[in-house]
Amino acid sequence: MPWVGCGMLLVPLAAMAGQATCHVPPATVGCTQAATLQRVGSLSPAALSERTLIQLHCRRVDGAGNWQVLGHHGDAVLLRHLPVQKGEGTLYFPATVLHPVSGHMLSRPSGLLRLVMAGVGAVLLWPLLRYGWRFLRRRQAWRVCRRLVSRHADVLRIRRRQLVQVNSYGVERTTRWQREKAEFIRTIVQPALRGRRLQWAWPAIADRVMARIEHVASQTLPGTGQASNGYAPDMDPIAYERYCAERLCACGWDAQATPPGGDQGADVIAIRGGKRLVVQCKLYRNAVGNEAVQQISAARLHYHADIAAVVSNADYTTSARQLARSNDVFLLHHDELPAFADRLTRERKKA
Repeated sequence: MPWVGCGMLLVPLAAMAGQATCHVPPATVGCTQAATLQRVGSLSPAALSERTLIQLHCRRVDGAGNWQVLGHHGDAVLLRHLPVQKGEGTLYFPATVLHPVSGHMLSRPSGLLRLVMAGVGAVLLWPLLRYGWRFLRRRQAWRVCRRLVSRHADVLRIRRRQLVQVNSYGVERTTRWQREKAEFIRTIVQPALRGRRLQWAWPAIADRVMARIEHVASQTLPGTGQASNGYAPDMDPIAYERYCAERLCACGWDAQATPPGGDQGADVIAIRGGKRLVVQCKLYRNAVGNEAVQQISAARLHYHADIAAVVSNADYTTSARQLARSNDVFLLHHDELPAFADRLTRERKKA
């Protein structure tokens, strides 16, 4: 619709701009009637007094300004003086004395012309301004989403490692991870966009944001690159327990894996600065349930430990998370062990 309005506005503008203009030499006689101009042309210059010209409805022009061509009548051309003055009529002049003004537009646009030109400019600029505004707002929405992904990067990396499992044929199962990304978008990203009135931009940036989430979540957690080299999804449970103990040792804890059988629910016992930590290690393909929380809670009492945690490569069920909160048990992914151990060390120093 803006372009239709622009075309309608350009029609009168083109019509006004397309009319030719010319220059009339000084002292040239112009008449209100073409027939009178022919009669004046037959008179001698001595007979053309001012009184005679007034009687014939003619006058001499001073040559100032330009004249707009309105029509032709034989060898006579009907002209109107520019700029148009109220009460000033049109005159016929001999075509032979006129000098066309090439490429000349109206030197002082009339009020109507200025209004038309302003309308055309507004119609032409509006789509550009609207597109530019929406482009800047989309960039703002993208920056908001990117900051949110960066802020939750560690959690996203852990959740991807917990939820993406490899089946017996070596194919990754990503269904639960896709649901987790959708939950992150629904609960974190979209509320932030709504708060800034940018929710309309989501369809345009959705693919970029999802790709950004996948890129960030696939990266290695800071400080875990070398230690993670000892982990493999197909390792046996005993090797996984030793792997978790080694990661705690790398953080300055005196950690040892308990002998298989008779461990009373604790696979790793770690000590540092008088604090004792008991850990149960679960190398699972499915989510870890309540049983692991119950076992490590019993192990904490048996070993008189200060802290109890379950470490796994997989996710935890909702009921396991609820039971862990009520029993003060930490549920971790093995990549969270370094940060968890450092946090415990800092808390001991503060105490």
